[in-house]
Amino acid sequence: MRITGFDTFLCSYTFPEEHSWWGGQWDCDLKGVRFNAVIVRVKTDEGITGLGEAHPWGDCPGLEAIIRRLEARFIGRNPFDVEKLTVHTADARVNSALAAIDCALWDIVGKATETPVFRLLATDGDVQPQRIRTYASGGVGYNWFDKPDQVIDEVLEHKANGFTAFKMRIGSAWGLCDMTPARFGAHLAKVRAAMGDDMDLMLDANCRLRNVPEALEVAHILEDLRARWFEEPVSIWAHGAAGAYREIRSRTTVPISGGESVNSLQQHQALLKAGAYAIVQPDASFIGLTRAYRLACLYHEQGLPCIPHSWTNAIAHAANAHLVAAIPNRVMLETQQIHNPMLTELVDCPIPVDKGFIDVPERPGLGIELDEDAVRRYPFQDSGIFVPWPRG
Repeated sequence: MRITGFDTFLCSYTFPEEHSWWGGQWDCDLKGVRFNAVIVRVKTDEGITGLGEAHPWGDCPGLEAIIRRLEARFIGRNPFDVEKLTVHTADARVNSALAAIDCALWDIVGKATETPVFRLLATDGDVQPQRIRTYASGGVGYNWFDKPDQVIDEVLEHKANGFTAFKMRIGSAWGLCDMTPARFGAHLAKVRAAMGDDMDLMLDANCRLRNVPEALEVAHILEDLRARWFEEPVSIWAHGAAGAYREIRSRTTVPISGGESVNSLQQHQALLKAGAYAIVQPDASFIGLTRAYRLACLYHEQGLPCIPHSWTNAIAHAANAHLVAAIPNRVMLETQQIHNPMLTELVDCPIPVDKGFIDVPERPGLGIELDEDAVRRYPFQDSGIFVPWPRG
């Protein structure tokens, strides 16, 4: 079998105003008005194709161009050589493109051998495709100046839908509304009370807190609320970040997690050596299945869990579901909660969530094919995911 070429697709979904979501930094608010998808389909001379999806953050046409540029390197090669063909580089954008291609090659290998990808990844045979716990990943619809209690309504909805865990974010820009850890803690306590004791609470700061002392103030609040983990409290890309994470970990009992956007195995190994994370959260759309599985095994050797990040669309979500089913230190999988139809509609057989759990099918490969009618329903809009959020 030989690779004959790539097809690439860009898609966008624009949210109705009531489903807009919130992003930004310490002193900058941004409104999420759409979501994008970057898809590659790898073709072979035997008619078998494979699907992969790269993360959509940033310049999607530029990322598509990198995938197209890499195509010549793959034509004529054997897709079964996936590990050799997708070795990481020093270029993060190239690694993002390789991540999508890596997933597509595993999809081909699975289809060619009539084997689901999770069974191919788990060379030790330790798999769990049934009843994988998922958590509702949301808390991006509330803000401090207009609707802070929306997140309470949201968590009650997720609980009613059967989810047993919920991850929220820290709300709109703290620097524009004099938000403090103490004020935020009071709000978190209301969220925890609404959840009850039979639901796990997680917090993702999206690297937005300014320093270690501020992160520790929030971490100690989370200790009192019995949080399951505290995700990316400060920037992982700042100078001395690994040491900052190690210090936060050493001074709180709440597990510190992260790693979603680190798309080089070498960088991840350095963070593991530094003791940055108690929980690692790779994403197949950033790092590919090959290195995500290898990374999970490295953490397993240290007695630490891997709980993959999954906040893109249907193809990447399927890949991450196969990853969880394969890794030895599996716990649960993230499920995006922003009313994004591309999480299900881009493929013929999306993986449904049933009362907070998923089953990964035994179909060959990733178990999905691209729905090109759906691709046409969501034409790409090259104007970014976020827009400035003016106060009026």
